[in-house]
Amino acid sequence: MHKLEQCSQSAESTPQNPRVAIPALVGVETWERFSYYGMQAIMAFYLYDTAVNGGLGLATGTATALMGAYGSLVYLSTIGGGWIGDRVLGAEKTLLSGAWLLVAGHLCLSLVPGAPGVALGLVLVAVGSGALKTSALTMLGHVRNPDDRRRDSDFQLFYLGINVGALAGPLLTGWLADRAGYHLGFGAAAALMIAGLTHYYLHRRKLHDGWDTRIVALVEKPTVPATWRALGLAAAAVAAVVAALVGAVVAGALALESLATVMLVLTIATTVGMFATMLLDRGLGPHERRRVLAFVPLFIVSVAFWAILNQTFGALAVYSDVRVDRIIGDFEVPAAWAQSLNPVFILVLSVPMALLRTKLGARMPKAPTQIIAGTAVAGLGAWTLLLHTSTPAGAVPIVALVLAYGVITFGELHVGPVGMSTATALAPAKYATRFSALFFMTMAIGTALAGVMSTSYDPTSAASEHSYFLTMGAFAVGASALAAVALPWISRVAR
Repeated sequence: MHKLEQCSQSAESTPQNPRVAIPALVGVETWERFSYYGMQAIMAFYLYDTAVNGGLGLATGTATALMGAYGSLVYLSTIGGGWIGDRVLGAEKTLLSGAWLLVAGHLCLSLVPGAPGVALGLVLVAVGSGALKTSALTMLGHVRNPDDRRRDSDFQLFYLGINVGALAGPLLTGWLADRAGYHLGFGAAAALMIAGLTHYYLHRRKLHDGWDTRIVALVEKPTVPATWRALGLAAAAVAAVVAALVGAVVAGALALESLATVMLVLTIATTVGMFATMLLDRGLGPHERRRVLAFVPLFIVSVAFWAILNQTFGALAVYSDVRVDRIIGDFEVPAAWAQSLNPVFILVLSVPMALLRTKLGARMPKAPTQIIAGTAVAGLGAWTLLLHTSTPAGAVPIVALVLAYGVITFGELHVGPVGMSTATALAPAKYATRFSALFFMTMAIGTALAGVMSTSYDPTSAASEHSYFLTMGAFAVGASALAAVALPWISRVAR
């Protein structure tokens, strides 16, 4: 693990009992992911399914583009969540506020019919998830010293918890949506988030007992309190952007499928602004500034990875629905269950990987190498689907989808948890929470890009499908090759 100089997570700030803090934080994230992925697993189908079946009847391309825009908004909201955690509420209050917004969003999806319920529900879920994600990650970053190699194992377990929820959520909501309708599936997601809040409140005292007074102060209070003027400007900026987007859609000036493109531009612009703010801050030392620069190539290659993985809720959801033979004996596997394949592989491989990291110690490839190699592997996973582009609709063997997910997931194990850990270790002390949010911006841009790409996916054309998967893989492999050129410099700076 990399040592971060001048970091507030210093040796004297180390919690007294990490064994208490880690389960509490992993637990709340597990329940949150349970509800989040449960809802997201059925959303694309709800958007493009016919009204007779309880759906909204949108075009397939529009539905997948909206999923990309929504997913991007989730991760873009981590910027606001990071700012609120750093400047307004503190990490823990931000986490709890986000969790309650998630409950409200899932209830809107369940109880409010049609487009209004979708619009309000998805915005609430996106904002709530953004607030919760960065706060949980920041709090976990305080559990050990930045130079403690066990940090990678902690983040691997955190990632394991995410995928326990990601596995169970689609299985439950997918089954409920098939048997009792989409709205009951959304209601189940709300109940799961309430269970997550209950878990956290029950463990809250133990969590605080695991930290000394300095760490408790860091998570309960903002590190650099914002002025009222800054709060007002931030609120006005958000309101203006939301009003402009809603007005453009209502007036017909902005097509729904174009929202993914809007989010792609917005997330890229936001990221450039974040990097510029940190690099131009005179309060940063030269060493911290070089570490920020070292994260740029890793940021770009991570975007390529998430553009592959986040096809899961868009183009690959359509693929599993209309291209794959899902009948096993007398049972037809719900299309939403395909989205549990990724977490299945994570669960199978995460613990052995965490143990391997701990055992190998310094012999384990450095984080930058793992991130670059993992992205290239994900590109190879996309290419495995090229073998079946000429197979008739509904006849692609389900094992082909399993293989693709398996290869992509093996790559994810070297990008996701390692990227989380690297972001917290490279973070300047002044921007601790927002640097965690910067890691999630790789997901924001990648998810928006996945939505933009998905509009060109046509499952009825073998040539179009072949071109689509070929481009997906080439993007990831190409980005990895370019990042590998900068690898020696990255390794020196991050040492």
